[in-house]
Amino acid sequence: MQTITLSSNGRNGRLLDSKMSARLRAFRFLSERFAQRDRSSYAAEFFLFVLIVLTATWSMFSLAHAMSHLAHAMALSR
Repeated sequence: MQTITLSSNGRNGRLLDSKMSARLRAFRFLSERFAQRDRSSYAAEFFLFVLIVLTATWSMFSLAHAMSHLAHAMALSR
């Protein structure tokens, strides 16, 4: 099995090019930090994703429900 490393470090841990753009340095940092790490379990990430989706949809439905009650109350007051 062959692995490819996108390492931005040269000898003695120094950057290969000090004039490298911040965007390229950020990309390399993120790829070294997150893309190359071992992913042992996706359950926690899936749980957080579901939690975010439920929170977003709950707030949208809650707002729609409140607006329908407001519209109903406005119609009754006329």
